[in-house]
Amino acid sequence: MFAQQLQSVQGRLANLCKDTNIAVQPEADLLLAVLKEVDIASKTLEIATEQLFEQTQKLGNVQARLREEYKRYQDLLNFIPNAYLVTDIQGKILSANRVTATLFNLQQRFLVNKPLVCFIAIEERQAFRSQLNQMHSSECDYVQEWISRIQPRDCEPFEAAMTVASVRDVKGKLTGLRWMVRDMTHVWQQPQLALERPEGLYPLSAL
Repeated sequence: MFAQQLQSVQGRLANLCKDTNIAVQPEADLLLAVLKEVDIASKTLEIATEQLFEQTQKLGNVQARLREEYKRYQDLLNFIPNAYLVTDIQGKILSANRVTATLFNLQQRFLVNKPLVCFIAIEERQAFRSQLNQMHSSECDYVQEWISRIQPRDCEPFEAAMTVASVRDVKGKLTGLRWMVRDMTHVWQQPQLALERPEGLYPLSAL
């Protein structure tokens, strides 16, 4: 709309410029016509500027609300007693709460963009990748639970239960994964649960 208005004004001014070469009217009349056109253009630009300003304000308000909602979301995640993180479909960490940082022994801001597999014990990484690939090919959105050995940075590995769920867009395409990680060390230390675990990952339902 704004571009069309400007083009219209420019066209009228161009016609006036042509008239200056062939005009038979007094110069005063021509000047008056030019001033009128300039006045119209000025008002048109003023209206367009006001509309643009209003749109910018509305966009700014929307962005502010989105920032507030995102902060509220992050605050809620940080109150969750378990490690919670979101990855892309390849397992690269996109966001993580404070408990995850504590569990993985790495500052929260340094977790972003790191592959989740880096925090899996070396001997189980192949099995972890295999489970991840199965989720890529699956069209089901059921929650899966695995047992794995987490390898924190510069610390001893420990047993953990990993709950993972798919994130899909409106078209049903897999876009990411949500994870919850719970330290199971104290559980396995209980005599009635101290059973030898098979090598690699396996569903908790198999216990």
